[in-house]
Amino acid sequence: MQAHLASDGPRAGRKAGGALGRSSVVTIAFLAAMIALVMAGFVYISHQQTLVDEVRKSTRTLRVARQAAMETGAAVADLMIRHDSEPKLFNYAKALNWLNTFPEDSFPRTALRRAEEVPTSTILTALKAGWADTVSAVAAKQPEIAQSLYVAREIQPNTTILTDAILTDLTRKEAVEASLNRRIAGATSIVLGLQIMTGAFCILAFLGASRASTRDARARDLAVGSANASREQVSRLFEMTEMLQSALDHSDANAVLRATAGELIPEFGIALYVFNNSRDRLTLSTTWGRPDREALPDAIGLQQCWALKRGKPHINHPSSHKLRCEHYNVSDYALEIPMIARGEILGLLQIYCDGDQAEERLKDVASIGAALADAMSLALSNIALRDKLRSQALRDPLTGLYNRRYMEDALERVVRLAEREKTEVSVIMIDLDNFKRLNDQHGHAKGDAVLRDAAAAITNQLRETDIACRYGGEELIVVLPNCGLEMAVAKAEGIRVSIEALSEPNGAQVSASLGVACAPLTSNSTRELLANSDAALYRAKQEGRNRVMRAPAQKSKGSRPEPVEPQAKLNAAE
Repeated sequence: MQAHLASDGPRAGRKAGGALGRSSVVTIAFLAAMIALVMAGFVYISHQQTLVDEVRKSTRTLRVARQAAMETGAAVADLMIRHDSEPKLFNYAKALNWLNTFPEDSFPRTALRRAEEVPTSTILTALKAGWADTVSAVAAKQPEIAQSLYVAREIQPNTTILTDAILTDLTRKEAVEASLNRRIAGATSIVLGLQIMTGAFCILAFLGASRASTRDARARDLAVGSANASREQVSRLFEMTEMLQSALDHSDANAVLRATAGELIPEFGIALYVFNNSRDRLTLSTTWGRPDREALPDAIGLQQCWALKRGKPHINHPSSHKLRCEHYNVSDYALEIPMIARGEILGLLQIYCDGDQAEERLKDVASIGAALADAMSLALSNIALRDKLRSQALRDPLTGLYNRRYMEDALERVVRLAEREKTEVSVIMIDLDNFKRLNDQHGHAKGDAVLRDAAAAITNQLRETDIACRYGGEELIVVLPNCGLEMAVAKAEGIRVSIEALSEPNGAQVSASLGVACAPLTSNSTRELLANSDAALYRAKQEGRNRVMRAPAQKSKGSRPEPVEPQAKLNAAE
């Protein structure tokens, strides 16, 4: 029995050893299979990421090519407005050169025109030829020919077709990119699951390596979490860029910046400075996340900031022995990033941080801050461009006054408001005397200069609520809301004196005749205001020019317009 037990002992040991060997083989085979699956997953993810990078590169190229085509078309349209403006010709040449840097294979192969697919290269070639012919006509001072070419060559429709084709291709590529990202996310989840399973199996099979396996699993989890966080940041930045394209003004852009920065870097204070209208300093546009006890400066001079001087990010330290900006007056560390678009500085983004390792934390978020600054700079550039185009559509390019179309809409609006509020509104019609003779004797350049000076003289006499417009030729018109006839006459006399004072600096006799009408005293409607002020102006011309005439009150419509004593009402106007 003992011998049997003795013989059974080695046999049991051999069985146990065989079972352990088989278990080791199974463990190794399982681990090998799991490793192979994980590696295959990594290879698959890497391949998908490569495809994503290629799609993103192609998408970026398409976006830039679309922007180049739009800017070239916008430059040609601007030339149609400004005609032979040298800066606009330069903008066109610059935009066209930019567009020519893209080969034909950068664009979609076909585009949809009149329900037919045509090669994009054909549309692009026709566009370039049409642009060239139109610009040549503008440069040759043939605006009518340029306009007819612009219409005959279907430049605007072709531009729209090209940009729509690019946008369609962009949408398709973005869908492809989204699909690839979903595949990457799914593969990442599978790989992560395989890794967790491998770690758990290793813990059960090799108890001695449990701690190392746990640390590796945690490290992998952190890496995956970091990658997911990075992808989320990129996604939020893309969303911010898209939202900023819809921003109509600085307040809209500030709201988008605050929402995005609040998600990406919530523990940091933010301040945004943008250029004022004269571009001689930056003014505080928005700020949040900072203590109220330390107020930021309302404005920063261009020579007070090292980030603006160098065109690169700069960190201001509270310690005095470090290089600090002149405007820096707080106790927090501050990362200052200049916002640059198309080579032009548009503003300054400041990120504030305090506490331990504040400088290191600012360096960690520097890349996010740079991305926020880039997105905001493009938004500010687009807002400025839209404001410029809107102003060009509403203002006369020579005098800077509002054009006739705007005057008609504004006058109608002011008259309706005056009727509701039971107030008065007056109109001053102005015509420069003997302007044709001035042009004939001194040249059209002098005539243009006199018109600009007269517009400036008129504007200097007005309130912020008054509206000055160029009515046509040498005729100007001023709309005076909430202004009675007597005050309007006094204002007109002040304008007459200011215009007459232009004679000496221009070396020519300059004067103006003015007619004044008022609702409801002399007129009942917009049409009557214009007609009565024009009649009074005509009477001023008949009476010898360089004078102010008022329209008669309605109760004496048959009476003649009344002359105005030259200096009688200047003090009242002031």
